[in-house]
Amino acid sequence: MDDPGPGGTGTRRRGPGRVAWALVCALIACTPRGVGTPEPTVPPPPRLTVQQVTQLLPPHVKEREGWARDVLAALEAEDVPPSPSTVCSVLAVIEQESGFQSDPAVPNLSRMVRTRLEEHADTLGPLGHKALASVLAGKAAGQKRTFDDRLRTVRTERDLDRLFRDMLAYYEAEYPTTFATMNLASALFSSRRLEDLNPVTTAGSMQVSVRYAVEKEGEDADPVKVRESLYTRAGGVRFGTARLLGFEAAYPQPLFRFADYNAGVYASRNAALQAQVSQLTRVSLVLDGDLQLYDKNGDPRSEDSKSLAALLAFRRDHAPELSERQVRRDVKKEKEEAFESTETFRAVKRVYANQTGESPAYAQLPQVTLQSPKLKGERTTAWFARSVDARFQKCQGRYRALTKPPATPRNTARPK
Repeated sequence: MDDPGPGGTGTRRRGPGRVAWALVCALIACTPRGVGTPEPTVPPPPRLTVQQVTQLLPPHVKEREGWARDVLAALEAEDVPPSPSTVCSVLAVIEQESGFQSDPAVPNLSRMVRTRLEEHADTLGPLGHKALASVLAGKAAGQKRTFDDRLRTVRTERDLDRLFRDMLAYYEAEYPTTFATMNLASALFSSRRLEDLNPVTTAGSMQVSVRYAVEKEGEDADPVKVRESLYTRAGGVRFGTARLLGFEAAYPQPLFRFADYNAGVYASRNAALQAQVSQLTRVSLVLDGDLQLYDKNGDPRSEDSKSLAALLAFRRDHAPELSERQVRRDVKKEKEEAFESTETFRAVKRVYANQTGESPAYAQLPQVTLQSPKLKGERTTAWFARSVDARFQKCQGRYRALTKPPATPRNTARPK
């Protein structure tokens, strides 16, 4: 998973079972009923056991009981009942993101990081590469290999994280005696943040955004400890499950939640709204699920986005009862469930239904092209969501096979 950016950093604990029920209801086909016909009571979804979850894992997975226990513990931490749909949702994302590897290897990681460091050194002038070479020639306390040697052999995100931490510690210990001239090493590590020079911003078996995990842990969280937790099986599953199921959305099928896992919370809901605003205003929009512009830290920028400009045009032409201030205030809630209760959201849906005679869609797949050094070739959020959904459907098939009643043997005896 690439860093989900805005919307991927906040989650709220919900009442027990609401997400599970939403997923279950999305899988139930509803039929019209006559007036006065009592609605049938829908039984609660079954709660899966460790043994059952082990049987839902893909055949190749090792340490099956350990994975099953960690998935169930993560669901419990989020107050989400372990139904077949919620369990299969988590398992599908794990399979997609890492193939059930707690600390997955990243192809060409060494080359990727070296390129990033050299590009950063280029910005410091002709002596930048000299300073970088001096740092890479150093060794961490108790280590026989230089940082350069270790960089050549890094395979996983945890390898890289530990290398960067050791390099920073070495710089702090050796400076100013080694790097006194011109403060070049200080410029190399001026941010004191691993993320700024580390091209890998997601980690663990579910490729969770490190920024999201740190913010979920709270203001006093130690980023180093959070990263180390992400590289464990239990930690990666815990943060990933919270990111996947830790918010309410009335999606008609899990496909859209999988898209949100990649593009940010409520991206699918907001993409549908963008499409409706675009049709009503005849303003071409990128349906990416973001109504505002965001910086690299996920904070809203001051300038108006094209989507916000289209919403203001919608207000002028179709909903003059709304003030510009109201629209701007409502749009600030676009990464919350509460956005659906705003006057702006309701006005778009109402006008769209009146003008087109169609029921406005609640969600559609966002149009987002993924950019990550881990990906080969061009990929999109729609590709990601459909790939996860295919794994989800296979998991559901395994559950159906697991619960299918045994066939009644036919009597083949010949009559006497």
